[in-house]
Amino acid sequence: MKTPILFIIFNKREETKRVFSLIRDQRPTQLFIAADGPRLERDGEDEKCRYVREWVLENIDWECNVKTLFRDNNIGCGRGPSEAISWFFEHVEEGIILEDDCLPNATFFRFSEDLLKRFRNNPRISMISGNNFQPVQPMPLAADYYFSVFPSSNGWATWKRSWQGFDYHLSSWPHVDKRKLAKFLFNDKSYSHWWITFFDRFYQLKPNDSWDYQFHYQCMVRNQLAIIPKANLVKNIGYGPDATHSQNPDSYFANVPTHEFEFPITHPDQIVRHYEADLFIQKMLFGSVEIPGTYKKIKRLIKRAIRYSN
Repeated sequence: MKTPILFIIFNKREETKRVFSLIRDQRPTQLFIAADGPRLERDGEDEKCRYVREWVLENIDWECNVKTLFRDNNIGCGRGPSEAISWFFEHVEEGIILEDDCLPNATFFRFSEDLLKRFRNNPRISMISGNNFQPVQPMPLAADYYFSVFPSSNGWATWKRSWQGFDYHLSSWPHVDKRKLAKFLFNDKSYSHWWITFFDRFYQLKPNDSWDYQFHYQCMVRNQLAIIPKANLVKNIGYGPDATHSQNPDSYFANVPTHEFEFPITHPDQIVRHYEADLFIQKMLFGSVEIPGTYKKIKRLIKRAIRYSN
């Protein structure tokens, strides 16, 4: 496989082995391996991290150009992956990105490789996802994928051009045209306002435990669309009590099956967003935020004025 792969690992032994076995089957000519450092407060994590790193390197049994970014100190599940991706794109123009708990099926790799090439020079497209969380698998589409405002990243591929400018703390948020962004996202203002409110709080609080929402932000403010396969190609196997964010093993997202694709891929006739599919994701994952009407705004202003006058 000619497409470079970034494999982000940490302390998960069995999950890492399962994902690596799929990577090994592809025999990529370029393999980048990134690992955050162990957390000092976690007993035995140093040994787990060391074991995983050594196991992966010892099992690269094909001719391959390998680069590693192994940290001695832990920088967290926000900066760790995002800085690994930035490091990856210091060396390559495009590639596939897999974390140690994102288990792809075999067709994910060719799907990603074919579409990386097809949309390489199209700035309207942000990335290629391996995820599909729609209730019907596969979706009844004429093509093998659709376009979405949600760049889902549990197993994905993208270009350096899409990652450049990654803004970890959303420092550009005060200068974003919120009205234009809301119009791009949804016709229903309550759904668009969810994102405006979310990004506003994210900018103020500056959390350090995520990187994917920042990539959502970057793609959305650029009015870009992501490619979503008509059926799921990557399963998240990291759900459980030891996970940082995904602790419920019965979660809907932990049990979406994967489906094999047939090639060559059938392409859509044009680049048009699948609005109904995005609406389902918005309702299921995020929800809506009430937009205060004129009467409520005036009432709040009066209450505020009375409070200050007293």
